[in-house]
Amino acid sequence: MLKIKKNTSAYISLVLAVLALVVLIAIWATLPYIVDYFYSLFKGRVDGKTQLLAALYAASLPVALADILLIRLLLLVRAGRTFSPEAVGSLRGISWCCLFEGAYLIFVGIFMFDPAAVSFCMLAFAAVFLGIVLRVVKNVIEEATAIKTENDYTI
Repeated sequence: MLKIKKNTSAYISLVLAVLALVVLIAIWATLPYIVDYFYSLFKGRVDGKTQLLAALYAASLPVALADILLIRLLLLVRAGRTFSPEAVGSLRGISWCCLFEGAYLIFVGIFMFDPAAVSFCMLAFAAVFLGIVLRVVKNVIEEATAIKTENDYTI
């Protein structure tokens, strides 16, 4: 199994997180063209182009915030501050972004786009599950931070 050094792994993760944010910004800039192309494939058989565009922009906001918090967390890890209140706060924020995204996708899938409801609900399940996993990781890091703080005060 390939083993990467801790600092190298954190650096690769940071580069990938920044790259994901750059790609998201590029998607924001080209989303109207992407939606136009999607609608041209169906030759007018689908309505609600503006609704879809608005829903996609709204769905991307929690993703952007979670990515920014992930970059912050990775910078803390690189600085050796993994077990800190700031790292716990970043994990908390990322998990809430995932849970909010899941709730939003359920809403969109059920109330806005009936034909695509199954797809939106599957994405929502994945987002909620990831949010729950991150809540567990956040709780573990929070407990480790408390133990580290207690040990720092021990003589």
